[in-house]
Amino acid sequence: MKYLGIYLESKFNFNAHMGHTVAKLITLINMLARTAKLKWSLGHKALKAIYEGAIVPILTYGAPIWVESIRKHKNPVKYKRIQRLLNIEIVKAYRTLSYDASCVVAGVRPTQIIIEHTVQTYLATKINKLEYDAPLEISYWRHPAEQPIIPEVENVTIYTAEEYTDRSKIGDNVGMAGIIFVIDKLVH
Repeated sequence: MKYLGIYLESKFNFNAHMGHTVAKLITLINMLARTAKLKWSLGHKALKAIYEGAIVPILTYGAPIWVESIRKHKNPVKYKRIQRLLNIEIVKAYRTLSYDASCVVAGVRPTQIIIEHTVQTYLATKINKLEYDAPLEISYWRHPAEQPIIPEVENVTIYTAEEYTDRSKIGDNVGMAGIIFVIDKLVH
């Protein structure tokens, strides 16, 4: 039975769900493989972005429900096979590259770690009601026009502490200096 995109079985071992997910991902990876050729193709960054934006959500969909079944012997092998195929496409390596080496060379986390992280994040935020400090999505960033304005120093106002900074660039090197005056005395 399929319920909310997760295939359920009488024993709740989720083998059918994982089999369906693997079949869907193999189709997707084969379509990507047509555009990921050695000489002309999508680049490393583009394929990695597709992996993180399309493949990982499919791999981890419903993970808090079926996480126990992924810890069994056969099921992680299915997911490792999928990730290895995509890692080989990302780095454009030979088909003989092992799973562990493909993760290192492609610069991606292994499937088991991704799934465990997804489950731990879900448990912390939804079950335990903890706040999770994650980077803001770009859509929530402030527009540059909305940035706070720093007022300029006026000449008529007398300040007890004054600071002056300078930065200079020579070639590829950047240097910076700063001084602090307190009541017209150099303190730092």
